[in-house]
Amino acid sequence: MRYTAMRSTTEVDGWGLGTVIESMTMTGFVRLALAAALAACSSGGSGPAGSGNPSPSGATLEVSVGDAAVVPGSSVTIAFRAVTEDSRCPGNVICVWMGNGQVALTLSTPTESRDVTLNTTSEPRGIEFEGLRIGLAGLAPYPMGSPIDPHDYVATFEIDADR
Repeated sequence: MRYTAMRSTTEVDGWGLGTVIESMTMTGFVRLALAAALAACSSGGSGPAGSGNPSPSGATLEVSVGDAAVVPGSSVTIAFRAVTEDSRCPGNVICVWMGNGQVALTLSTPTESRDVTLNTTSEPRGIEFEGLRIGLAGLAPYPMGSPIDPHDYVATFEIDADR
């Protein structure tokens, strides 16, 4: 048995959706709706955030010293072990050189682990690991002349898929 959808008078952005629906059988309409739903849900693993399978490319990740975080859409974990250098020029002082912040990390997957150091100014500022480019984008808090408690540091990482 064939059912024909009833004409809809709904206008979407000036388009008469009813004209399309009017000539379509119910089976065709259901197939069209199902195809649209599947197309919206499938992202191939690189869709926008919230699509169910987030891509690590373009992600920003903040990790506090002593903590670890998994890179979204991957099996890579970034463990922020310590700040090994903080010679950054305090924000309330004029310096000849901006200085450098250096962090000690452990990058790991279920099958591999690597200890690395990354820098805010000096090289290396980033590393390639398990198909990802992981870069140190920032280190907070920024020095203002008084000592920073080592437990207060938070590192910001930018993650991109290798090309």
